[in-house]
Amino acid sequence: MPPSVSQPLPALVDLDQPAALDLVQILRLAWAGKWIVALTTALAVLMAGYYGFAVARPQHAAITVIETRTSSARLAPDLAPDLPPHLGAALAGAPVQPGTQIQILLATPILEQVIARLDLQDDPAFNRYLTPVPPLSPRGLRIRLRNLLQGRSEPVPDAAAIASKLVQNLRAAIHVTHPRDSDLLRVTVTTGDPDRAMAIANTLAEVYLADQVARKGDALAASIALLGARSDALHADQAATTQAITALVAQAGLQDPTRADMAGRHLQDTTARLASAEAALARASDPANAQRLTAQIAALRASRADLETAVQSLTTASQTRARMQRDLDTAIAQQASYQQQLRALSLGAAQIAPDSRVLNAATEARYIGPQKVLMVQIAAMIGALAGLMLVALHHSLRRGFADAAALQDRTGLPVLAQLPLLPSRRPARLLAALDATPASAATEGYRHLRTALMLHGAEPPQVILSSSAIPGEGKTTQAIGLAHGLAQLGKRVLLIDADLRRGAFRRYFRLAGTEGLAAVILGHSTLDAATEPSLIPGVDLLAGGAEQAAGGETLFLPALADVLAQARAAYDVVIIDAPPLVPVPDAVVLARHCDAVILAVRWDKTPAAVVQAATEKLAAAGVPVTGLTLTQVDIRKQAQRGGIGFAHYGRGYFHV
Repeated sequence: MPPSVSQPLPALVDLDQPAALDLVQILRLAWAGKWIVALTTALAVLMAGYYGFAVARPQHAAITVIETRTSSARLAPDLAPDLPPHLGAALAGAPVQPGTQIQILLATPILEQVIARLDLQDDPAFNRYLTPVPPLSPRGLRIRLRNLLQGRSEPVPDAAAIASKLVQNLRAAIHVTHPRDSDLLRVTVTTGDPDRAMAIANTLAEVYLADQVARKGDALAASIALLGARSDALHADQAATTQAITALVAQAGLQDPTRADMAGRHLQDTTARLASAEAALARASDPANAQRLTAQIAALRASRADLETAVQSLTTASQTRARMQRDLDTAIAQQASYQQQLRALSLGAAQIAPDSRVLNAATEARYIGPQKVLMVQIAAMIGALAGLMLVALHHSLRRGFADAAALQDRTGLPVLAQLPLLPSRRPARLLAALDATPASAATEGYRHLRTALMLHGAEPPQVILSSSAIPGEGKTTQAIGLAHGLAQLGKRVLLIDADLRRGAFRRYFRLAGTEGLAAVILGHSTLDAATEPSLIPGVDLLAGGAEQAAGGETLFLPALADVLAQARAAYDVVIIDAPPLVPVPDAVVLARHCDAVILAVRWDKTPAAVVQAATEKLAAAGVPVTGLTLTQVDIRKQAQRGGIGFAHYGRGYFHV
């Protein structure tokens, strides 16, 4: 009788168990994916080589070194504020920051002069409008996509657009650096043509120095004009001041230098006489004399007032004349200074020199790229790394089991055997493969399964169910291989195809009859009439039958138990090839009548969740799983991936 006690189903994954890093496992994994790594490495090397040797243009760099210096001041400080900033700085000798020098070097007017001198507008390397863009090239596709998104056609560039693009492309080819703690500018020009790179670097330096000379010339001309205007203004001021002094002298009577002294002495005499008359008046007792003294005092006071006014006028006129004379002397001195500066600037205009000089002109352009060998080496490393990542990703996404130990750890169920792939995968050649290679790893795997079942429990199971979670796991091959192994022990075996929906025996055997299990259950035939011998000595076959019977309903009929009871009485072992558990419930119904249930799990293929779903179905029906088998094992790949299998260590005992 079949067992009826169910066992608890353990968890498939233990989340609390930490994962250990196994270096050997990693190396085996890398070795298993060596062809993927080799392929990605080869592709990366080919792509890098094609780009480096066929697509990328050689680049050459020419270097010119410019020394920046500060000239001595040529301009009076009081003139600098009246000049434009760029002209004042050109002559004032003020230090210019390196960042400013770099911006001047890369300024649009400087680059436009370089373009004009070297006719870069005719060079396709800088004027890309000279080369038509292929419609299917990456650039052409990018332009078409941009125009499509913007809803416009590609505009025809005008002269201004071409000039702007020329300056932009030239600026992109120039790199200027300022070495720390130095007065040097390092100008590096990178182009595909070495001669063109040298010409641009040297021409840029020449234009830069010529620009300094031109700015100094403009500043000198502006300074000379400013000094001339100031000198003329001072000359006019001198003439006006001289006329004012002459008029003041004539008006104030300052021609006689003694006039002021004489007026002062007269004022002193008049003041003394006035004091004497006032004293005499104070002593006079005669009215007539007092009257005379009073008239004299009034006359003296009027005279003294006139004299005081005259002295004050002369003093003010003298001070005004002195101040005007000082202003005139200052203007004369300033004009003399301006004249001296004008002579100096006029002499300097013929000797203008730039503040900077070319320290090292570009005499050669060195090759800088592409570094083809380095590019290929880096591509090889990136390709190998990408291949390893793909292998690791594929391994992490693999949902199957690598060996019996992994399957048993995940499910908690015993793994009865590992069944390697047979030499021929065609079902019709299965029996020939089993008979032709009795000492192979595949046949030895079925012997392991046979031994595990025969030693299971107090008595070996008589009715054995072979099923799987999903189709394609190798359950039918497992049933046939087990029947073959039991027959070699002299057992009489009945092999039943219980898949009433999609019978599989006709792909393995040449069946003569049309009756099968469904006909026997339905009472349309007997067990003896429906069975027929197979090519395996001692093994009879009971096919599913040609009738289109509903598997679920037919297998639920009570007659199924009677059919299996007849089989138990007639044969030593009955092996039932049942449908997969997850799609249909037929195997669950059959398992309740069996002594042992074996689930085939395809190596490195069947996900753990699917296995769990199948075992849960059996557990829900109260049917324990006797054990699992790991089927269709690729021995070589299993060893490469670190799986443990008996076949790997079976050399000398059987053919691997």
